[in-house]
Amino acid sequence: MRVVNPGVAESFRRVGRDLRSWTAGEAAPVLAVRAASGIAVVMVVVQFLDMPGWGQAAIMGAWLGGVGLLTPGTRTEPSVPLLIGLVGAGGIVLGALDQPVLLVAASVIYALTLTFLGSISQATGVTLTVSGLLFFLSDHLTEDTAVWTAAVAVCAGALVQALAALLPPRYRWAEDRRILAEAWRALADDAEALADDPNAPFHTEALAEAARELDKRRALPAAVVDARAQIYALSTAIGRVASARARADAREADTVAFHSEALGLAARLLRHLADEITTRRPTALDWEALLEGLARNPVATSTGSIPTEISGLLRTLHDTEGYAGRIATGSDDVIADPALAYATGQAREAVEQLGSRMRWKDPSVQHALRRAGVIALAVALSLTWPGGHGYWIPLTAWLVLQADFAGTLTRGVTRALGTLGGVVAASMVSLVVPHVPLWLSLIVLGCALLAYWTRPVSMLVFAAAVAGFTVFQIDLSGDDPLRAGLDRGVSTAVGASLSIGFYMLAPTWQTRRLGDLLAELVDAYSDYARLALDRQAHPDDYDAKLMHSVIDKVRAKRAALSTAADQAKAEPVAGPGPLSSDALGAEEALSRAARALVAVNASVGKEEAAALPGVDVFADAVDGAYRRLAALAKGEHSPSRVDLETAARRLEAALAEGDSETRTRRSVLRWEIDNLVEALDDAGLLMASWDRRA
Repeated sequence: MRVVNPGVAESFRRVGRDLRSWTAGEAAPVLAVRAASGIAVVMVVVQFLDMPGWGQAAIMGAWLGGVGLLTPGTRTEPSVPLLIGLVGAGGIVLGALDQPVLLVAASVIYALTLTFLGSISQATGVTLTVSGLLFFLSDHLTEDTAVWTAAVAVCAGALVQALAALLPPRYRWAEDRRILAEAWRALADDAEALADDPNAPFHTEALAEAARELDKRRALPAAVVDARAQIYALSTAIGRVASARARADAREADTVAFHSEALGLAARLLRHLADEITTRRPTALDWEALLEGLARNPVATSTGSIPTEISGLLRTLHDTEGYAGRIATGSDDVIADPALAYATGQAREAVEQLGSRMRWKDPSVQHALRRAGVIALAVALSLTWPGGHGYWIPLTAWLVLQADFAGTLTRGVTRALGTLGGVVAASMVSLVVPHVPLWLSLIVLGCALLAYWTRPVSMLVFAAAVAGFTVFQIDLSGDDPLRAGLDRGVSTAVGASLSIGFYMLAPTWQTRRLGDLLAELVDAYSDYARLALDRQAHPDDYDAKLMHSVIDKVRAKRAALSTAADQAKAEPVAGPGPLSSDALGAEEALSRAARALVAVNASVGKEEAAALPGVDVFADAVDGAYRRLAALAKGEHSPSRVDLETAARRLEAALAEGDSETRTRRSVLRWEIDNLVEALDDAGLLMASWDRRA
């Protein structure tokens, strides 16, 4: 049964935040000027060659190629506008069909294919979405020229932007540096939080995103590759120090403060290194002074040494500093996979990924089908639109409809209001400026520059600038700007309303998926627990590559749950199973259990081979506890509750005696199994009532 929940209020808050958003720090003025210059070159060439039939299509190819380059998260590589030009040219040809029935059918196939393919990655989705706009503009762009001429012109305009992307200043690895820097900043946030509270949960979404994105690159500097691999070591070192801080007796105030100071130092250094690889002139940081200050701590001076966990963290940070220095100076060779092997490997991975999603309940399939339905309806409506600019209805619907309700609502409202404001402003300007090609071309360039600059800054201003660009483009083609502008504004509002309304009729509510996503995360945590405990019982069998693979899986599942929970907060529905706050509460408990296992795993040195008794039996009990949690998360009949407390006491008895070489490991294990048991019990209590919620 669906009932209204606080998601309605959250939806309004998100719309308000999106309308007010202004992140000037994300602007890329150099790239914006370069992209606008590409459009200027196209305009000059078209005028010089006296080829007006090429004009509109070539300018749109250059315009969309620039949008692709300025989209946040996209690498500024020439391949981006080239791909946009090629796909867009195909859209021009397909969108030029004369038969209405065939055109609607083609729009369904086009939308379904591009949307489903776009689920491979964010960059692919952005590229295909931008390219898809030309399908809806085909009729307008082919009014005064042949279809194939317009398609070639689009490719030519995109080619100009591809060549412009090669001009200096060219920050080839800027996006890769940013991704790595975000991972370091996320680790800094974790270290800072753990310095204040050793029970604070890890936030690994940025780590998962960094690992996923950097692993997809064909070519990277060696230092970036090394730093990406070292993310595991950084996370582990921070976790070890936090666990040691937690184990310190509360009465040992100096010891607690010492570990907190080390974590704070790690946070400051990681933020500095993130700035060093992403900013022109990072602030200087005296590494020696930091170490000297730490060495003067009362605990260090009284013992004459720094605890093992802190010294390990310092060694890891020192390695990180070396990677940052190499990245900042660009002194490393580039590591690149062979182009053909990389291309075939990526294609094979993409096919496997898409094949695994060929299920009706998969959100990617549902979004593709929903988008195809919206576009079919919008195209059919545009064919009967009386104003002559009905193609803006499917074009807006294509841009507005997102995979989640909150994204569709915020994007729809923001784009509609921005477009209406831009149309009004541009139409008023058109009343006072001379209607000559030079003035109109300068205004088009000004609108393009504003749109490029605000693309990552404000969606509202970007939409307004795009509206102005389009109004004056239409003015250049001889249409009445006021009538055309008003028609576009109304068409945009209709397209946005159509997307939001269609989503409400055929939704994919993330709230309904939270239980399954949480169960998948529980399974991933269970795999990690088994490996961490097996390392204590059978150190010789430890497989570091398998452990890293499982860690990546945990981070990916955790990121998926966090994203879905954030989207679910703004949904106006509730129902059986967990709500967003429930899922996040359970995940926090699971994260505490994982943090205990991180400390357990980190206590085993590379050369240690001594097996600890009783761990296998305890690991079986932990497996049973995780299986029960997965069943509770999905609302299925769960196995009987596992008595982890008794299993933990038996393990403690087995660990009571041993040689001096395993003393530290046994001490850490005895301490952390209590934290593990408590966290899993808390997660079980939180999940126990979800299947009874109406």
